[in-house]
Amino acid sequence: METQQVQLTYEPVRFERLAGEIRAIQRELAEVVEAAESDDGLIVATVNARGDLTDLDVDPRVFRHPDSRALTEAITGAYRSARAAADARAFDLTMRQLELTRRESRQ
Repeated sequence: METQQVQLTYEPVRFERLAGEIRAIQRELAEVVEAAESDDGLIVATVNARGDLTDLDVDPRVFRHPDSRALTEAITGAYRSARAAADARAFDLTMRQLELTRRESRQ
C-alpha cells in the first residue's frame, strides 16, 4: 500500500473569501420566503425556509359558500405549494454552499 503525503497550506485570503461567500448564502437561506395561492385564488400561504407558515391570507369571499372541507383542502394545498417552493430554494442554496466547499477543498 502506497502512502501519499498531503501538503497543507494556509491561505488566509482564500479562506476569508470562502467564509464570506458561505455567510452570504446563509443570509440568503435565512431570508427565503415563498408564497402560494389556492387554485381558486382565495387563500395565500407564506412559508419560510424551515417550513414555518409565516402568513395566511384568507379572502372573505371564501365564507360566501361555507365548506369546511374545501377550506381545509385549499389551505393545505396552498401551504404545500409554498413549502415545496421554499424547500426547492433552500436546496439550491445548500447545493451552492456544498459546491463552493468542494471546489475550495480541491484547490
